[in-house]
Amino acid sequence: MLKHANHYTILFNIAGLTAMGLSIETHKRVYRYILETMQGDGLYADASKETILEGYYDLEMADTFGETWVDLINRILEEGI
Repeated sequence: MLKHANHYTILFNIAGLTAMGLSIETHKRVYRYILETMQGDGLYADASKETILEGYYDLEMADTFGETWVDLINRILEEGI
């Protein structure tokens, strides 16, 4: 049986680590910011990393605005995390 690919996780990692060249620590800080944002109301308390990243991507309406993970990560970094 084919295992579900972690689409959002893969794109998040490629954007942060490969395309943007972030350090592992900075990349982890970005994810912690996303995690805290998504768990703020308790709806994602037991969610997987993939579900959290998908939820954040949807929350930011990235598809609607034609944004990529690079855009989202840049915005988070601009907030001074």
